[in-house]
Amino acid sequence: MDIVTHAGIGLVAAAPFMASSPELALGLITGSVLPDLDALSRVFGKRAFLRSHQTWSHALPVQAVASAAIGLAASACGADGLLLGLGLFAGLVFHTLLDFSNTLGVTLLAPFSRKRFCLEWVFFIDAFVLAATTVAAGWMLWTFFPEGTGPAWLAVAFFGVIALYFCVKGWLRRRAGSLAPEAVSLVPSALWPWQFLGTTEEDTCVQLFRLNAVTGKREMLGVQKVFDATHARWLANVPEFAIMRDLSPAYHVVSADKTDAGELLVCRDLRTRNFATTFGDLEVLFDANQSVIWTQFHV
Repeated sequence: MDIVTHAGIGLVAAAPFMASSPELALGLITGSVLPDLDALSRVFGKRAFLRSHQTWSHALPVQAVASAAIGLAASACGADGLLLGLGLFAGLVFHTLLDFSNTLGVTLLAPFSRKRFCLEWVFFIDAFVLAATTVAAGWMLWTFFPEGTGPAWLAVAFFGVIALYFCVKGWLRRRAGSLAPEAVSLVPSALWPWQFLGTTEEDTCVQLFRLNAVTGKREMLGVQKVFDATHARWLANVPEFAIMRDLSPAYHVVSADKTDAGELLVCRDLRTRNFATTFGDLEVLFDANQSVIWTQFHV
């Protein structure tokens, strides 16, 4: 999920405890946004960002140890460390579970496993979740300032609606998988809960389609020719390509053009088509000896 949604969810969870258990509320809000501070790894470069994003800060064992350590430190300083640690851990775990439901994948079990897990239930920006969070957080703030606390019933209602929505989305993803078992990926639409954007691979082509998980209707969106096999040796020493292939099963070379300066390869993630974004696009120019002249990486 995007950081705004995470923050809004943390606010809704924490508001009812602001007056009675401030340490618990602080932990919930902090834990809801803290994992995304891994985005600061971008200062070390795009490769470092992709390797670290949604890894250690999103790992449940790491979160448990960090919450316990911070709770003990708070207790030593005279605060209620137990409530702070519990709130922090709850916020961290809920953040991770939300991202686990997305499409990129999180390393849930680091440091014991570096494998990424994802459910492909919701896109990282989901219209329903964003709208529900905005309404609930705004309502909480509207009632909080005059009263110094937020209504518990609103938090219960909000999380009940979100839980129901995610259950429905899980069922829709499972049904989509049964309707298109050959799909390499089925990325949920950001706008329409019942739609999934799928990819299937055949020889040197990738088929792109839109699937309605309720009616079963499949709409072909196009066929993309790919050039991975013919340029595998060229890309063997391009770390950006290796990183993106680890993150996406549908990352491919989508064009190979000879220019006066050399041969230009363009690589793209064919899964993510919600916003026509260029995130992950890679352009690499090779000379006649298949050595890299320059790269442009859109991250």
